[in-house]
Amino acid sequence: MALTASPQSSFDGQPGPSTVTVPAPAPQTPSKASTSTSTITYRGMKVFDVVSAYKRALEDEKVPHPIAAILALVELMEASTAATITGLAQELTIGRQLLVDTQASLGVRAGCQLWERFFALSAGSEDFPAYKRSLIVQGRSFCSVTAPQCRQKIAELAVGFLRDDCTILTHSYSRTVIQTILRAHKQHKRVKVYVTEARPGCLGMRTHQVLTAAGIPCNVVLDSAVAYIMERVDMVLVGSEAVVESGGLVSSVGTYQVALIAKAMQKPFYALAESYKFLRYYPLSQTDLPMPKPPTGEPSIVPLSFPSSAPTGSRPAQPHASAPVAPPASSTPVSSNTPQAPGTPVSADSAGASLHRVEMTLEMEKLHPLVDVTTPDLIDFIITDLGAPLSPTSVSQYLVAQFSS
Repeated sequence: MALTASPQSSFDGQPGPSTVTVPAPAPQTPSKASTSTSTITYRGMKVFDVVSAYKRALEDEKVPHPIAAILALVELMEASTAATITGLAQELTIGRQLLVDTQASLGVRAGCQLWERFFALSAGSEDFPAYKRSLIVQGRSFCSVTAPQCRQKIAELAVGFLRDDCTILTHSYSRTVIQTILRAHKQHKRVKVYVTEARPGCLGMRTHQVLTAAGIPCNVVLDSAVAYIMERVDMVLVGSEAVVESGGLVSSVGTYQVALIAKAMQKPFYALAESYKFLRYYPLSQTDLPMPKPPTGEPSIVPLSFPSSAPTGSRPAQPHASAPVAPPASSTPVSSNTPQAPGTPVSADSAGASLHRVEMTLEMEKLHPLVDVTTPDLIDFIITDLGAPLSPTSVSQYLVAQFSS
């Protein structure tokens, strides 16, 4: 049974008050990602450590967030000692809620929703152990076989939009976008690529490395240079973290402004999205995206809101994962007529003619969002594994239909 067409889950409610304990599988039959003891306390209950299972799945760079979430829930089922469908459903609800509460990626929500719908649709008359084994086998098969095929199908469809001698602008890092461009290159299509730096993660550098290693001309541009470079490109091609009910696209922060500029300069904007990233959610604004709950006692923080007190501290000397570190000030003099950010400290040399570049502090970076929402009016087509390219309106109708029953 496929995981892609099923009604809304019938167990969205909160679990009962009883303690649910889910030990790991017995040592003689462990799953590939299981540990001998994997329980944590969540809302006063001992539950399977589904977050650790999710993070282990992500160690494979080919595994996207929705698939990692499904693999974690499948591992939870393997570890479960529930003897009834109701008991297993309660444990899955707790595991899903734990992932949603602690993980920032909206792909996690999409994966959890998909697995819930599949679980609800799959209830059969067979005995419970056989039913549970069937779910586990189908879940692992979907993650290892069907999901990778989704990316291949999208690349096959999207490559038709890439004509010979075209110039593409992409943002940040997307496995599906890269696979599409590599496929075009293998078909001997001459393509050139501009990729944004994509701060704060600077994942555009990773895209640049992959494409240049394959012999594809690729230049990295500043996020602030998108409007400058747009007149040179033939199309914009981006990946996605999730596609919401409005037909909008949730992707790396900065995608929205790229789409706005593309629309203003009449450049086609295409989004690539696997169907397992479709998310039942309807954000009304940029700040309406669901966020993981902060630890107990800590207030929720809206990205880029003004803090109650000015951030303190400076960037450590060691490189940080999310952004490059500026070399020591004494080694990075810049011309005195170079524009500087407001508040940049001035450090004069012996001649009094040099300024020194500084980077954003880690506190400043933490205030920034990781994703934004690109509204459907800015998207020409969403290319998925469902067949022909879809308009955002068609995607919206598809999602509504999936959750209407």
